[in-house]
Amino acid sequence: MVVAAALLLPAGAHGASRFCIDADTLQFGNQSVGSTSTQTVGVRNCGNVAWTFTGIATHPATSAAFDVATTCANGATLAPGDACAASVTFAPTAPGQVSGGLWLRNGAAPDAFLAFYGRGVDASAGTAALSFEPPIADLGAVAVGSSAMPLPLDVRNAGPAAMTLTAIVLNGPQAHDFSGDEDSCLVGSVVAAGASCRITLHFTPQAQGLRLANLVIDSPQIASLAILDVEGAGVAPGAPALVTLVEYYNATLDHYFLTPLTGEIALCDAGAAPCSGWARTGATFAAYANADAGHGANAVCRLFNDAYAPKSAHFYALHGLGCEETLARFPDWKLESADLFAMATPSPDGSCPAATRPVYRLFNNGLGGAPDHRFTVDPAIRATMIARGWIPEGYGIGVAFCAPS
Repeated sequence: MVVAAALLLPAGAHGASRFCIDADTLQFGNQSVGSTSTQTVGVRNCGNVAWTFTGIATHPATSAAFDVATTCANGATLAPGDACAASVTFAPTAPGQVSGGLWLRNGAAPDAFLAFYGRGVDASAGTAALSFEPPIADLGAVAVGSSAMPLPLDVRNAGPAAMTLTAIVLNGPQAHDFSGDEDSCLVGSVVAAGASCRITLHFTPQAQGLRLANLVIDSPQIASLAILDVEGAGVAPGAPALVTLVEYYNATLDHYFLTPLTGEIALCDAGAAPCSGWARTGATFAAYANADAGHGANAVCRLFNDAYAPKSAHFYALHGLGCEETLARFPDWKLESADLFAMATPSPDGSCPAATRPVYRLFNNGLGGAPDHRFTVDPAIRATMIARGWIPEGYGIGVAFCAPS
């Protein structure tokens, strides 16, 4: 299936020379081993000056499963409005994702590159189901050139068949900002039904702003490529020091837990006591490391309540806006940290200062027999929790504090 509309390559400094191709990507999708399919794209001179092809070549890394035929020939001249065509045939001989490409150069307009992708499948496809834990890989905000805290990622096979890993790839717009240690997930390794392996992701941003990539894993036993969104943010060196808050969930307790502490994160990621049974939700957001960050930052305290054993809960509040009041009114809450991190203070209407965003607080209203709070920057998560019966708390529509954006 062709997924791109007609691609118009800009003339730039080449005046009226214009090079148009119907699509820059061909997607063959899943195709049975031993079968054949062909897709064709048109190439035309959409300018008002004739030009000549100077280089038509298949990319050297193109898989042998693709065959390229073209009526566009080296040395051929296309007058304005004239066209030729490139046809790509995909004939997989083995399961797995493969790719290829075709360069089209004319020396007048910018070069064109036609990419094509296909995945061979056999009768084993769909006999295993791969999932990622956490389901989103957010490595947080870190200064350009610095490295974020590593993120352990579990690749789980829900079965019923075992799966053999045949490809593990990081790609996407800023893939070079990310790297991975395959740990126990190795190409060629077998993951039994119900088992998992681990990959550790790393992030070192090369520029400011949101940085995006994809982790792609293939196995003949899964129905389609498994793709995980990977992201992080680069901030200016010398900007206020930030920490990343990582959220965990315990399905048995139906409780959420949030922490910026590397020691706690390591224990929870390993499932070690006292963090047994907790798993990442995939949600993270940034906080100021201390109250000296500017932006109206104020220290946030962390309180702990174990009066509902075996369940327990943590609560986070700004000093002067909930921390002292909670300790005074509810003696079963104990102070664990007076300044675990810092956040900006919202206005009474819930609005946040420039360069920050709201952190919503939701209370479970005692559901399950013990108090719990969830903090999120995601309006969709907020809506989901309210639909479950959780109550918004804080300023305006329920803003506890304001996180650096």
